[in-house]
Amino acid sequence: MANPATVTERKQKSKVVPFNNETIGYCQCTDCPTHEQCKDNEVVFCSTGESDNKPTMQKKGCLCPQCEVFDKFNLANGYFCVNGEVK
Repeated sequence: MANPATVTERKQKSKVVPFNNETIGYCQCTDCPTHEQCKDNEVVFCSTGESDNKPTMQKKGCLCPQCEVFDKFNLANGYFCVNGEVK
C-alpha cells in the first residue's frame, strides 16, 4: 500500500475515482511489476492518469484487478499507469 505522506501532489483527473487518503491507502501501484518504471511516489493512476514516464514504459504485469480501489469503484481493464485514468 502507498503511504499518503510520501505521495507527490498529483491532480485528480477521473470523475469516478477520487484522489484522497482513502484511495492512496488502498492503492497497490507501488507493488506492481510495471510500477518500477514509474516515479517512486506516483500512485492511484486510476484517478490521476498515466505516469510521467509513460513514453518509455513497457507493460510488465498489472495488479489493478487485485486492488481494493479497482473493486470498490467497479473498474475494468487496468494498466492505468500506461493507459490513463478512468473516464
